[in-house]
Amino acid sequence: MNLAENILQNWSTYEKNMEALLLIFILGISLLAIYWSTRNKSILILSAISFGLLLLFNFLGIFFINLLFSIHITEIFRIVPVISSILLVSNLGILVGFYLSKKGSKGFRISSIRKEYLSDSIKQTIFLILLGSSTLLFLSPQTEAIVSISILSTVSTIWLTYLASRYLLK
Repeated sequence: MNLAENILQNWSTYEKNMEALLLIFILGISLLAIYWSTRNKSILILSAISFGLLLLFNFLGIFFINLLFSIHITEIFRIVPVISSILLVSNLGILVGFYLSKKGSKGFRISSIRKEYLSDSIKQTIFLILLGSSTLLFLSPQTEAIVSISILSTVSTIWLTYLASRYLLK
């Protein structure tokens, strides 16, 4: 509970409510848009699992940064879930976009989108690693922690989503 107290120690009720509403808005609108555009429950379930994993990795990342490096957790760390969610939405958008472009073609099977999703996940992982490593030289330790948590949690979620797609997209 100490971590939650550290994160929320200087927050007003307004800031807590706005942060919660922002995350609910990102998750809710994203999941509604995915379901509305695809009408596919397996892609919706995969997306919901992705967002759940992302929030778990964000929390674990902040916890380990606090535990291992003794970086004081301040209100600036509230941006981690927002950055990570936006990066994950771009990855899921690629999956949904490819599904929408191919679903009407002859001989389409939902399992065929996994191959393209793998290729896109590799490209996005390389981009995020290069982006993160190029910025780490010029940032303060606290900002480095925020960037690192955001990128590592997003990359981990992307690859666990790909592994889950093997079972959900059949």
